[in-house]
Parts: sequence; C-alpha cells; structure tokens
Amino acid sequence: MHTKADPSPLLTLKDFHYEIPDALVAQEPLSDRAASRLLVHHPSGQIEHSWVKALPDLLPKGTHLIVNDTRVVPGRLLGQTIHGGKIELMLLRPLDSEANVWSALGKPFKKLALGQKIFFPGDCVAEIIGREEQGAQPSLHVKFDLGFEEFWLWMEREGYIPLPPYINRKDAPQAPQSSDRERYQTIYAREKGSVAAPTAGLHFSEDLWAELIAKGVVPVPVTLHVGGGTFLPVKSDEISSHNMHRERFMVGEESYQKLLNAIDQKLPIVAVGTTSLRCIESFARMAKDQDVSELLNRWHETELFLYPKTKESRISPWAISGLITNFHQSESSLLMLVSALLGYQTIKDLYDQAIEEKYRFYSYGDASLLWLPKP
Repeated sequence: MHTKADPSPLLTLKDFHYEIPDALVAQEPLSDRAASRLLVHHPSGQIEHSWVKALPDLLPKGTHLIVNDTRVVPGRLLGQTIHGGKIELMLLRPLDSEANVWSALGKPFKKLALGQKIFFPGDCVAEIIGREEQGAQPSLHVKFDLGFEEFWLWMEREGYIPLPPYINRKDAPQAPQSSDRERYQTIYAREKGSVAAPTAGLHFSEDLWAELIAKGVVPVPVTLHVGGGTFLPVKSDEISSHNMHRERFMVGEESYQKLLNAIDQKLPIVAVGTTSLRCIESFARMAKDQDVSELLNRWHETELFLYPKTKESRISPWAISGLITNFHQSESSLLMLVSALLGYQTIKDLYDQAIEEKYRFYSYGDASLLWLPKP
C-alpha cells in the first residue's frame, strides 16, 4: 500500500499487458538461424533496426557473451492407461537417478492417482508414486521401469520435443523425425536437462559463431536448466505475490574467471537470453554471502524473480552491460525482467515499435540487442 509520500504507484499485472496480432507469433524457424531481424537499443536510447548476422559489427572486440549451454530433452511422453485412456507426461527433472524417478507434469492431472500405471510405446511402463499439489504448478513423481541410462536411449527414440504452447503442431513428430529436434537447440547445447530452449541462442549459426570468435568475442558458458514453469503466466495482479518456479544452475570456475577478467579490463559483457542473465545474477547474489570457491562447479537452485516495482525503477545486474533476447509474452515474468533492466517505459516503447515494424515474436521469432543505460 502506498502513502501520500510515495509519488510512484506500484506496477500491476495489467501494466504488462499488450496485444499482438496472431500473424506475428512465429510458428516456424527461419532456415538460416542468423537471418532474423535484430532490434538494437543503444545505451544512449537510440533505436536501430538491424539483423542478427550483423552482430560481429555490433559487438565490440573483446565482448564476453554469456551463453546457456543447456540442452532440451525430448521429455514430452504420450502413453495410455491399461484401459486405453490417453495420458501425457512432461518430464521436469530427475529426482532419483538410481531408481529412475522423475518429477513431471501430467494430463489429465486429476485422474493420475497414486499407483496408476502408464504404458508407453517401446516397452516402457511408468508408475505414479507421488503427487505434489501445492504451488502454482502441481506435479507428479513418476517411476519408470527402465534403468536410467536405458531410459535416456528410449526417450531419444520415443519422446517428443516439448515445444511452447503457442507453437502449433497438429502432429508433433517424435524426436528422431522432428525438424525441431535440432532446430529447437542452440548450436552450443551440451548439458541435457531443459524442457524449453534458451531461445535467444537459437539465432547463432555455426558460421556466425565462427565469425564472432574470429572477431575476438569470448564465449562464457554457464548452465541453467529451463523448468516447466517458464511458460506459467503471472496470475497475481500484485506482482510481488508471484511465486517464481525453481530451476537448477551451475557456474564453472573457468567461466567465472573470464567474467572477472572482463570486468577488470572493462570489456562489455552481454548475456545471451534471460536464462543466462538469471543464472549469473543468481550466482552473484549467492556469492555475496558465501565463499565463491564453495559455489563454483556445483549445482544450485534459483527462484530469482526480477521485476520493476514502479515505472521509474530499474535494477543493475552484476557485470552485465547488455542482453540479447527475443520478444516475450504479454504479462510474463520475462517481460517484467527486461523491463527491470531498461525501465518500464523504454520496453513498452520498444515493443510498440516491434509490433509496428512487424517483428516476429516469441521462441522462433526475431531478437533484440538491449544495451543497458550507462550508470
């Protein structure tokens, strides 16, 4: 609640609402990853309309690019009950590798009772052994009858790529036959564990990546496994009441040292995607209270939610001077994140321009290079 002494009202959910024509929601990726358009916001506030393939000219020599090397797993599984009822699971993360127990979303959730068995193609059977019904995203504990390593091989054969709900696929092909299998992965994806791609990274082709390295751009890999909550809308009108989903992340010692060197040499540091930014910002906040050497090369969990409290407020993330990111959904936590970095009105104006200029939106859409205002 605000007092008369507070001239700036708190932003609410409706402040982050915008309308977008359905035609601007990208349904298919471009054949050339680097052919997307790029809206550039310079530190001065100047706007430039460019192309992703122009990044070697737009990024100064020595720019450090923080990239999320997570890999999307084909964890959308379609099975049935013993009576033939259709069941869909989306795996979130392993809970017990030895017993091959996973946390998963399930449809229809209410009908998936403890002890329920689910039968999948390729001789795989799962059993519901737990239910978590609290929180914004009710989930299941599911035990599979295959060994952990055998299960990964089975999933590669029988699983489906879990595309975002706004991408329409009448018949989503199984992993081996789907063009999304590789296109919905970054070229530097390594660590298996995400239910969604860090989509800003989808714009880098092998040729563009090689050109950037030759230019003197320094890649800084980190890992944040994107969780199923990434597509959950913010439902509370009072933004501070939103419960952010939990995601696992790791920062390696070599990458951390690269960032320290870049800071020491005053070189630009650009996060590729909101997941990379949340990863490194979560780590930096943990490092304020703990010994960094005890944090590096280890898995942690984050529920970091970055948003502007008022139209005038902004946050200053650790080390980051810019962000490469796609255009995010209305009323989403990701839209709030970029608004926290550049300011509410700046992002509102940018999105108005992007819609007017017919940029392609969301996961397979166009991108933006957002340089943060200089302090």
